[in-house]
Amino acid sequence: MKKITLFACAAFISVDIYAAASQLSGTPEQQIQQLNNQIQSQLKQLQDQQQQQLTTLNNQLQNQIKQTQSQLQSQIQKLNQDTQNQMKQLQSSLEQQIKQVQQQAVEAKSKP
Repeated sequence: MKKITLFACAAFISVDIYAAASQLSGTPEQQIQQLNNQIQSQLKQLQDQQQQQLTTLNNQLQNQIKQTQSQLQSQIQKLNQDTQNQMKQLQSSLEQQIKQVQQQAVEAKSKP
């Protein structure tokens, strides 16, 4: 897409130069200077257009990065919460098992 656009822009410059050549006046040196000025003006316009396109693309990329960061942060927070819940369940289960073992030890001691 970029190559096509660049080629199309170059073609327009060529067409504009040939069209402008018929409007030139003065000595050959003056005509060359006029053509150079026209080319520089057109190149400046292209540079401005490309800068605007780059700025737009950059803004789009920054927005996508922010969205991705936000999504990742949400996923990380959910995983952290899930992990904490699992750890609490595991801790509770281990505490119950410890109590059962302690109770069994007490019962075993009390039996003759």
